[in-house]
Amino acid sequence: MNHPICGELGREPTYVLKGQFEQISGTFLFREWNDVVRQREELPELRHLRYFITLAEELHFARAAERLQMEQSPLSRAIREMERLLGVRLFERNTRSTRITRAGKVLLEYAKRAVALLEQGRANARSAALGHSNQLRIGLSDCTAYGWMAEVFSRYRESRPEVSVWLSEMSLPQQISAIRDDLLDASISLDGAHRDGIEAEAVASDTVCAVVPSGHPFARANLISPADLTRHSLILFSTESDLGGGSRIDNFVGTLANPVIAFRANSLGIMLGLVALGHGIGLVGSAQMTGVNRRGIVLRPIGGAVPSLTTYLLHSDSGISEPLEAFIELARELASGADSTDVLS
Repeated sequence: MNHPICGELGREPTYVLKGQFEQISGTFLFREWNDVVRQREELPELRHLRYFITLAEELHFARAAERLQMEQSPLSRAIREMERLLGVRLFERNTRSTRITRAGKVLLEYAKRAVALLEQGRANARSAALGHSNQLRIGLSDCTAYGWMAEVFSRYRESRPEVSVWLSEMSLPQQISAIRDDLLDASISLDGAHRDGIEAEAVASDTVCAVVPSGHPFARANLISPADLTRHSLILFSTESDLGGGSRIDNFVGTLANPVIAFRANSLGIMLGLVALGHGIGLVGSAQMTGVNRRGIVLRPIGGAVPSLTTYLLHSDSGISEPLEAFIELARELASGADSTDVLS
């Protein structure tokens, strides 16, 4: 049987007119090219991404629908539509639970970045329409909640009221991705390691100190020796976090004789809580303790060759804006005037 376009079915066609062929069990089937193009052009909408992110965070359709202020049925239909458009299953669900799949976990990071980029673009467009083109978008993590850094933001606002400053709390890997994607102008980090496309500007430095429970014998000591640390359990920051200053604290502990690492904390608050409960001695940068409520704990200096932690401002190596340059100069000025020994008193 001859086909006006395919030729004889079962044989390889000699030419194709605006179409695509698929071979199934030796038979060639024709699909209109327009159908192929339409499938490739169909992508999830912004609402799909918002629904997906919320469900991925809640892992419960009813709670996600409540957060989104919508009924559960439309949410379920939207997720199924998104899975159809992408051709992958994003969630495994049954009557008892909802779990995100591996494909869903991969998509989640991109979805969050896409939504953030669109929101930032909308905000920038509105600022431009109002004549406010100056802005500064800075990423932070728990490690950089320093007293002197808060003063930098306050002083910068006073000196540059025309600049809109946006702060975003995120992990170090998220900060790096956001700078590369132009979602951030800069981030503040303790890790100044070389990264493609990223430049690290040193703005401050402080000394590693010990955090001990207030009832501990070391709480009354003027100085703790490195040898003293080996006789007690230590609490360090997680190696995945930005809190350890690019593993400088870990490297210091590695020089001790048979150190005992009892816990690793993902945040400063968890570390201080573990210390207050008597689970060990924490090691932190003195600037990290600026302005922190220290009820139940005491900060003490460590003798010997103790490493310092450098605070960096990370930004794209393609150049910096004038508002960012002014921010870096102010940060260095205030950091040089900050006395880390005040924290130890």
